[in-house]
Amino acid sequence: MVYTSGLAIATLGILIYAIEFKEVRGAWSSFFDVFGKNPLFIFVLSGFLPRVLGLIRIPHGMNEEGLLVYLSPLGWFYEQVCKPISTDERIGSLLYALILIAFYWLIVYGMDKKKIYIKV
Repeated sequence: MVYTSGLAIATLGILIYAIEFKEVRGAWSSFFDVFGKNPLFIFVLSGFLPRVLGLIRIPHGMNEEGLLVYLSPLGWFYEQVCKPISTDERIGSLLYALILIAFYWLIVYGMDKKKIYIKV
C-alpha cells in the first residue's frame, strides 16, 4: 500500500508539474481535464452505481451447501468478460478497473460537451 501510494503521489506530482508549471498540454491532458471538471459527480456515481446495480441479482451457480449464489451486473461483467481474458486474475482485474474508468470518463465527457458541471 505504501509503495503504490508513493507511485500514485509521484505520478500526480509529475503531472501537476508538467501541466500546470511547464504548461505541457495536448490531447493527452484533456483526458485528465474532463475528470477534473466533475470530480464530485464521479465520486458519487462510483459509489452509487455499484449499490444500485447490486440490487439486481444474476444467478451464478450453487455453493457447497446447495444454495444459489448471485452476482450483481458488475460482478457478472468481471466474471464473464474480464476474468477469462487471462489465466492471471490480476490482468482481468486491471482490465475491469480500466473499463470502469473509461465508462465514468465517457459519462463526464458527455457532460463536459454539454457544459454540465456539478458544483457544491
